[in-house]
Amino acid sequence: MAKHKVLSTKNLEPSLVEKAKEAGIEILEQEFISIRPIWSEGKFNEISRFFYKPYVAFTSANAVVNVNAYLHSHDAFPVPAWKFFCLSGKTKEAVLKSLVPMEDIVGEAENAASLAAKVLEQNVQEIVFFCGNKRRDTLSNILEEAGVIVHEVVVYETLETPQVSTESIDGILFFSPSAVQSFFSVNQLKKDTICFAIGQTTADSLADFTDNRIIVSEAPSQEMLLASAQFYFQNSGCYD
Repeated sequence: MAKHKVLSTKNLEPSLVEKAKEAGIEILEQEFISIRPIWSEGKFNEISRFFYKPYVAFTSANAVVNVNAYLHSHDAFPVPAWKFFCLSGKTKEAVLKSLVPMEDIVGEAENAASLAAKVLEQNVQEIVFFCGNKRRDTLSNILEEAGVIVHEVVVYETLETPQVSTESIDGILFFSPSAVQSFFSVNQLKKDTICFAIGQTTADSLADFTDNRIIVSEAPSQEMLLASAQFYFQNSGCYD
């Protein structure tokens, strides 16, 4: 029987759910956001304007997947010779799955602020930032304040799908600021419920809604976030 019950605000890989179960953690899955790709000829034309720009940035795997779909929708167009800056974890995995050679990833980091620093280290003067409609301004603001020209291209929309959670839970896994906003729009937490954030940006968003303990994953991945939860509950006496 599970010792702890944890709500995940997105569906997880089944193998991770099973692994958590073996560690005495029951995972409840509820989707608090949905992703809608922006698909139109106009958007393709917008993207194609930047085919010959040397540098692009991604902070979301969803953005990578949607841009890749556009690039393969017109066989007559060449594959851009971009150099990539991206977040590690799922975003980097998505870039590599798009048949991008490892050497084309010229900078990676675990959060947007650190990624912006990587861009500045390489004296990039202009960059294309593919993103969603609810992206944080951190990357663009840092770069623009340093004089870098940033072209933001929105390739998907994030829609909140709030649901009332009636289960008694010990912890919650949050994967994005949008999921945080969606969850707290219809729910409140008990004081002893632990919040687990996939990154610092998500943790900062949580701090706007709750004073509960927030634990940040050591790396931005489902596996590491679950590992953080497992470690906490196995050593919860050390936190008291």
